[in-house]
Amino acid sequence: MLASDLSAQNYSELPLPVILLSADGTCSAINLSAEQLFNELRISDINDLLSHSFKSKALETFSEGSARGITCDMQYHETVTYRWQIIRKSEQGLVLFGYNLTDRENYRAILEHSVDGVYQTNKSGKLIYANQSLAETFGYHNALSMCEQIEHLAQDLYACEQDRLDFLQQLSQFGQVKGMELRMRRLDGRLIWIRLNGKAIQDKHGQIQSIVGTVHDITAQKDAESALTAAEEKYRSIFENSLAGLHQSTMDGRYINVNQALAIILGYESPEECIAAISHIGKMVYVRPHEWLKAMKRLRKEGFFTLNEVEIYTRSGQKRWISVSNRLIQATKDHPEHIEGSVVDITDSKRALERIRYLAHYDSLTSLPNRIHFNNELSRQTDDVDDGSLSSLSLILIDIDNFKDINDTQGHVTGDMILIKTGHRLQELVGNKGMIFRLGGDEFAVTLPNISDREKIAELTRNIMASLSEPICLNNNNINCSVSLGIAIYPEAREVIIEGDTQQQLFRFADLALYRSKSGGRNRYTFFAPEMQHEALKERAVEQELRLAIERNELCLHYQPLLNAKHGKVIGAEVLVRWPHPQRGLIPPFEFIPIAEKTGLISLLDDWVLETAIKQVKTWLKQDIPAVTLSVNISANRLNQKDFAQFVQEKIKSYHIPPDFLCIEITEQNMIENLDNVQSTLCHLQQLGIKIALDDFGTGYSSLSYLKRLPVDKLKIDRTFVMEMHEDPQDRAIIKTILELGHGLGIWVNAEGVENEIQIGMLRELGVDEFQGFYFSRPLPREEFEEKYLAQLIALEN
Repeated sequence: MLASDLSAQNYSELPLPVILLSADGTCSAINLSAEQLFNELRISDINDLLSHSFKSKALETFSEGSARGITCDMQYHETVTYRWQIIRKSEQGLVLFGYNLTDRENYRAILEHSVDGVYQTNKSGKLIYANQSLAETFGYHNALSMCEQIEHLAQDLYACEQDRLDFLQQLSQFGQVKGMELRMRRLDGRLIWIRLNGKAIQDKHGQIQSIVGTVHDITAQKDAESALTAAEEKYRSIFENSLAGLHQSTMDGRYINVNQALAIILGYESPEECIAAISHIGKMVYVRPHEWLKAMKRLRKEGFFTLNEVEIYTRSGQKRWISVSNRLIQATKDHPEHIEGSVVDITDSKRALERIRYLAHYDSLTSLPNRIHFNNELSRQTDDVDDGSLSSLSLILIDIDNFKDINDTQGHVTGDMILIKTGHRLQELVGNKGMIFRLGGDEFAVTLPNISDREKIAELTRNIMASLSEPICLNNNNINCSVSLGIAIYPEAREVIIEGDTQQQLFRFADLALYRSKSGGRNRYTFFAPEMQHEALKERAVEQELRLAIERNELCLHYQPLLNAKHGKVIGAEVLVRWPHPQRGLIPPFEFIPIAEKTGLISLLDDWVLETAIKQVKTWLKQDIPAVTLSVNISANRLNQKDFAQFVQEKIKSYHIPPDFLCIEITEQNMIENLDNVQSTLCHLQQLGIKIALDDFGTGYSSLSYLKRLPVDKLKIDRTFVMEMHEDPQDRAIIKTILELGHGLGIWVNAEGVENEIQIGMLRELGVDEFQGFYFSRPLPREEFEEKYLAQLIALEN
């Protein structure tokens, strides 16, 4: 091989294969790279590196002097292709370079399919090459269009010109740039993060001619890093600034990390001080260390627990309550097993809850256990009797007599002081023999476990009555009280207990005994007896039947005439309810009215009587029967209800009757509870044209004050004065006084209970306006009243 000819022309050391083709068409010389190619291809003759046709064409043009630039692609094997190109003409022949097209295509494929963007720029920043990934990264349709549009990288792609300057400075200093992270601008104007690599291509003088490199889009990574940083900052901020105590700790009781809130809860100034001072949470923090051990076992078994309330010591030794929630974090290659948890100081809420529980079970005035506590305790103690833990249980109910009167006259402050003093005296008397409760209002209860001897109970009861009847000195005034008591003993009362709620029935028995004491004159005690329960059951049956009778309209009205005292003609009637029972016949009012009052059924009964009376007036008017004013007795319960006047007004309007055909009768007892409310109701009724009568006048201690304040059209002298007036001068004097008072105020006066002619003569002489009594007529059924009295009015009109 004539390599010397090539050496003389500086071709021998080139990395490209070089062949010298002589004028006779032979390869007269090759360089080392061509020799290596010849050996790799295992060609037998060097002249076979070039095809015969190419050599002929090359020699043909050689003589013409235009051979330079002619190329020939030679495929030697299926995978090896070289392009031979005539570079120059020399005296010895033609110099040809060989280019490995196989490597070039492989490189091109690698570049075009690279996931990273590949670029080349000239020294002025013009983009002269880009692969498809680069184009897509920056939002261009293809690489060609990107190269055509990017004239200057600093202006077209770089978001910050300083980044371009830093890139060029590093390139100039080090010849390359690796992993530079910066932001660039896409075609649509959106900024992205990229990781930029670059290498300078220099000429023989060391001047940068171009720059090649890669671009990797790291926007998603940067966003993730930013989100992670933000999350870390967020959770670090939450950890450090949380109002709840947060911690990481080990299963053997050491704190790894605590926040400021937990340090403060435990009494330390900083987390570092807290971690350093506490070597074992269970032993140094928990008031009951076994609770910590129990919590760790639960954590190991279940992996977490929440809102576990424990009592702890602070640094100063003060006890506080905390709520703990912990989760066990399993070990990983980066972190050992540990606990993450939260701690909330619940001391204040715990104390508030205890206070609420106290208020729920204790009376705020007397500090005695209240009704809720009483119900729970009575239920427990009756259960203890049933299972043999207690031999017996005695229940005493205590009610202060006429306490409402004291409250109304002396004021609520005085009433409260009486209740407090009563509680203190009961505690002194009962001591540890039982429990004392305030059930509400002026009601107290005493439970005596393991005491069933009646004499011992009676002795204690008499002592209670004696003690509570002693004067109470308030504001230099002595106030005297008495009490009524009812007693029930268990299991003595078991024989009449119906299967069910024992404690409620025992309370009911004691209440029945208390009711017997109050109805028997007060200031006494009564032991429950089975017949009381029988009477109560009878009353309940009557109540249920009466309710049905009202709903089914099975009651009826009787009419007692009211006569003008001057001419004796009927001018009205008092309506009185009667109950014709289908099995028991006509039940008198005194058997069912008290039960209706006791059970609250009286309001429903009042409404029925009132509406029935109005309906009867409407019937008479419609039948052209001379109607008379009907007087209806209204109970205290119904009169004190705010809707009563509205109810009456609606019924009069509904039945279209003149309001002066209705008279509402009330007693002094009706007004005791709420005089202002009663006054408002009666004024409303009187303005409608309805008459108001004050019944049983003269029997109450405040009759005159009521008469002054209330709108009254009629006074009804109580029958107790009329019955004995012909024998008792004092009764006559009282009647005379009532008449003078009533007439002086322009009020019509009625005399009830007239039974003989002597009374009639005396009452006429005194000037009574109206008679009512059995002398004239007992209360009559409607048909009899119409026939005997209303028929007379018809006859007189005719």
